[in-house]
Amino acid sequence: MTIALVIALLANAVGNRRAARDAVATLNRGQADILRGAVRIATFRNRDLTAEELEALVAEHADQGLRYLAVIDDEGRVLMSAGTPAGGVVPRLRRFGPDVLDARAGAMQFAMPLGRPGGREPRLIVVQFEPVVASRLVARADRSVALALIGAAGLLAAAAVLWRMSRRYEEAERRMEENRRLSLLGEMSAVLAHEIRNPLASLKGNAQLLAERLEPGTSDRRRADRVVAEAARLEALTTDLLDFARSGPLDVRPVDPAELVRAAADEVGAGAIGIDTRDAPERWPLDPTRFRQVLTNLLRNAWQASPPDRPPVVRVARENDELVITVRDFGPGLPAQDRDRIFDPFFTTRTNGTGLGLPVARRIVELHGGRITAEDAPDGGAVFSVRLPAGSE
Repeated sequence: MTIALVIALLANAVGNRRAARDAVATLNRGQADILRGAVRIATFRNRDLTAEELEALVAEHADQGLRYLAVIDDEGRVLMSAGTPAGGVVPRLRRFGPDVLDARAGAMQFAMPLGRPGGREPRLIVVQFEPVVASRLVARADRSVALALIGAAGLLAAAAVLWRMSRRYEEAERRMEENRRLSLLGEMSAVLAHEIRNPLASLKGNAQLLAERLEPGTSDRRRADRVVAEAARLEALTTDLLDFARSGPLDVRPVDPAELVRAAADEVGAGAIGIDTRDAPERWPLDPTRFRQVLTNLLRNAWQASPPDRPPVVRVARENDELVITVRDFGPGLPAQDRDRIFDPFFTTRTNGTGLGLPVARRIVELHGGRITAEDAPDGGAVFSVRLPAGSE
């Protein structure tokens, strides 16, 4: 709507300016006719005009744009004149003809015959005038275009500000709704995790005792081992649920981010992970325990996505007063249809995944005041980037 209003405003102003330009010739002819009539009346009263009378005639019609009068003979010699000629020169007119309008040095000019009584040689009177009416109209049209441009710029600026405010408001509403949903989900997850954890620990312990009493290789031992494995998997799920629901204050203190990355890589058990810490800062304000969990989740995902012969690469660097940690894998990349959902709780593309690793990582990063993004690498694979502000470094 704003763009339409701007286009209409500019089109109207430009149309008015064009109409004013088109009307210039008509206005100039009309002004010339008025001055021609005034000169004719003066010469009709007295065909032998004097220089003083020419001066009086120029002064009388100065407000109508008359600037110069000159009486010349048929050879172009100035016999007498009044006022100031445009450009300081009067053209030589060699023959008589119909009245002509001629643009000259920012002024308009026409000539008309001036006869003497008794059949003497005719003379010519040259009239120069300033096209005040047309100039005012064009200047007004130019001002309207300038005002239209200023108004259009103001409208566009106001629209841009309102659009940004609207986007920020919508983004704030979206974040509030998402935080409210995640808070409810976290509370529910915490309750379920606590309710499941104790009976699950008892189930796992008894299953382990039973497995130890059974002969290895028997079908009963395999069933008992499977119960232990599934109980361990459920135990990991409850741990993830509690991590997701955890919202207490951070224990932030200056730590070595490069050392934190190395520890997370060792925890994943992938010693072949490439680690680039050449541009890493020596210290950065972090909660080491919880941020290590972020790194562990990202590195584990990258390790699982990469082929055995191309392990993931992690880089730690300081860029523009931000701590930037990028984790690059060499897997198939991010599925286009799932790209907007990878940080949603419980969304996973793996059969044995919980779908809480990335949501937990994003929540911890946001608690640090940072942001986490994911994109495809140009030559294949996915890149997860964590950016943290300096904070109270």
